[in-house]
Parts: sequence; structure tokens; C-alpha cells
Amino acid sequence: MDEVMNKQRPNIHVYASIWQRVLALIVDLVVITAPLAVISFLVVGNWRGDWLTIAVEAFYWLMVPVLTRGYTIGKWMAGIRIEMRKGNPPGYFSMFLRYGIVPFFYIVSFGALLVVSFGMMLLRTDRKSLHDLVAGTVVVKGAVPKYVQKQSKISA
Repeated sequence: MDEVMNKQRPNIHVYASIWQRVLALIVDLVVITAPLAVISFLVVGNWRGDWLTIAVEAFYWLMVPVLTRGYTIGKWMAGIRIEMRKGNPPGYFSMFLRYGIVPFFYIVSFGALLVVSFGMMLLRTDRKSLHDLVAGTVVVKGAVPKYVQKQSKISA
């Protein structure tokens, strides 16, 4: 009976490590954000972007995780993905909160909330940061949600 109960509990090892998350962010910045900034500089003459590069960037961060069931290029390469608390793929509103609203507050607080968010990833057993808590998401390892409770069939 204990074996069945243990299989239904979340396993701490399914959560993505901080280093996997940092690696995924670096890859995303190198693959998407940096080239768009260069294109913007060449086309418009500033690094802040024009409407097209901003639209592509917004599409990447807000829509790609929804369309790919929790992956960005960096997360896919790091072997991690975003999912909702119950194991479902993320939705548009949760990605808007995760990548739109909360990072705005990171900027407004001059990075103080970003430091708090990183500290949360270090201290919490589920490695959730501030944007995970607000959006109701978690970053997990692997392609299959491993902590979704499934009914087990016990044969006599």
C-alpha cells in the first residue's frame, strides 16, 4: 500500500533544476532575443526594437509555450517544460502573467523582485519562482508530466 501512495505523491526530482532553467533562458536569449535586437538595430537604428521585432518576441514568449505544450527552444534543449499545477499544458493567460505582467514588476522594482524570485527557486522544494506562483505554473523535467496523480489498478 505504501508503494501505491508514494507513486501518487509529487517527486522532488521531477522539478527542473535552477541550472537547467538558467541554461534554457540563456539559449532563448541567444537564439531569439539577441538576433532580434541586432535585426532591429540594423533596420531601425536602435536596440529597443521596432513593431515587427517586438511582435515576434511577444509571440515567442507568450504563444510558443502554449502551442508547443510548455516548451521554448531553450527549454526543449534543456529537457524541461512549463506546465500548470495539475500537469496540464499552459494557457494563454498563464503565459501572459508569467512572461508579461511579472517581468514588468521585476523591472519596476529595479530587479529587487527578480532577486527575491531567484531566492525562491533556491529555497522552495518545488523550485517555483515568483512568476511561477503568480501564473500557477511549474517547470518540470522531461516530456511527460510525472506528478499527475493517476489511478492505479491494483489486481488481487
